[in-house]
Amino acid sequence: MAIFLAVDVGGSSIKLGLVSENFELLVEDSFRTQDNQENSDQIVENLTKHSLDLLSKHDYRKEDLKAIGIGVPGTAINRTGIYEFAGNLPFRRYPLRKKLTEIFNCPIYLGNDANFAGLAESRLGAGQGAENSVTLTLGTGMGAGVVINDRVYLGFNEAASEFGHTVMEIDGIPCTCGRNGCFESYVSATALIRQTKEAIAENPDSILAITANAEGKVSGRTSFNAWRNDCPVGTKVVKTYAKYLAIGIANVINSYMPDVVIIGGGISNEGQCLVDLCEDEAIKQSFLHGEVAIPKIVIATLGNKAGTLGAALFADDCLKDGLIY
Repeated sequence: MAIFLAVDVGGSSIKLGLVSENFELLVEDSFRTQDNQENSDQIVENLTKHSLDLLSKHDYRKEDLKAIGIGVPGTAINRTGIYEFAGNLPFRRYPLRKKLTEIFNCPIYLGNDANFAGLAESRLGAGQGAENSVTLTLGTGMGAGVVINDRVYLGFNEAASEFGHTVMEIDGIPCTCGRNGCFESYVSATALIRQTKEAIAENPDSILAITANAEGKVSGRTSFNAWRNDCPVGTKVVKTYAKYLAIGIANVINSYMPDVVIIGGGISNEGQCLVDLCEDEAIKQSFLHGEVAIPKIVIATLGNKAGTLGAALFADDCLKDGLIY
């Protein structure tokens, strides 16, 4: 039986999956990277070892692989096979495809992990049936995956779509990318934690502060939990956060007019209440007039399987589109 090997590279761990031609995740595994103690060759050696072990453990051979799809943080160029840049991993102009073809004799395709997660949500998750979708992942940073006419949008140089690094406020909060006021700096989980800590510092006797103390730390859920307990301070944090998210979603809608905007990442665990907090404002701020159809705003459904499934889907799309490198 022909299968895909799907790889989802993260900053601290790498997920592996064997995926059927019908995009069923047959088996999965993961292993940790060594907290920035490994160089790029060592990470790829471990990736190879764990991949071969996964195949062998489940009675597959390298020859059963139809293709390999690899989603990575940062910029990877499928055309050249080069992993150009990763912010939190030691990859700089790294010949990833070349290294892996020394072991695997099948087509190997690579690209950005957020793009792949967006592709998976559009086909198998919350966006099923939509030809055009945008997925926003609200995690440590903010990723975006754009699907147009049922294909991942990569841009002419395969570096799209970094919607998290569009500016929301001129001279605003500094972003890790070097700009100021980026969307990511207001709606990532990291941003929400910062906003919550600032509110606690200003209001040390608030329900928000009590909630954080009871939880033992400030997380992306702390302000939401305080809001649910009718805390005025927590409510202000949540409402401000939701307004930034709404404005950013309106920018997405005005830019792409997708059938659906999908919200994923850790903050999406708030579920429908997150949509309810931002949907009306997002639609109000969008350029939607007359009898124009209104895009849907929904919560992602695939969770941490999105990147793995998306890597397999992307590999299959490349094969169908005749991209053999």
